Amino acid sequence: MRAVRAMQDGQQTDIEKFKGFWVDFQKRLHAVILMATVLLTANIAFLAIPSVDQQGLAYLPQKCSYISIMFNLGGIAGGYALRMPRVLKGGSLFYLDTISLILGFPSTLFLFGVFFFFFALIFHIGNSGAGFWLYWTFTGSAIFWLVYAGLYLVITEPLEKRLYSSPPEADEETLTNRQTPLGLSVMLSWNK
Repeated sequence: MRAVRAMQDGQQTDIEKFKGFWVDFQKRLHAVILMATVLLTANIAFLAIPSVDQQGLAYLPQKCSYISIMFNLGGIAGGYALRMPRVLKGGSLFYLDTISLILGFPSTLFLFGVFFFFFALIFHIGNSGAGFWLYWTFTGSAIFWLVYAGLYLVITEPLEKRLYSSPPEADEETLTNRQTPLGLSVMLSWNK
């Protein structure tokens, strides 16, 4: 959101800032598409396991894997739809919120695909009789890595937050209490 806001010059997009943003965004988008493709392949391989495939669609791990496939396909298709550079027509909060949601959509779908693939693995290990210790070892490691990633997100902040300084006419109270037409609160933490 901050990167999108920083490239706006009033109601227009600053083309030079946009070019720098677009190069960085394309690198991130390419990484997400690649990871979603790898996870899509892992899901298809998981569905090819005879103990998963023989039980039909009533088997919960198979349902979770199909849901993960749909999220990954959505992330890949959404990522390819965003490959062509386009600038905003306006600089209102509605435009900024909408484009921020659109640009983050492939990454969000990929993360949901990861979660459902983990659920498929956890449920399959639990149902396959592989052993209590294996089930809880896998589940414990999945919980550990989710807590690890969450802790990283809590104790760090985006680099963009530090790179962009506050606009001279904006005060902290006006920026933090602003509501958008979508009902999303815009929390801007401009460093001074």
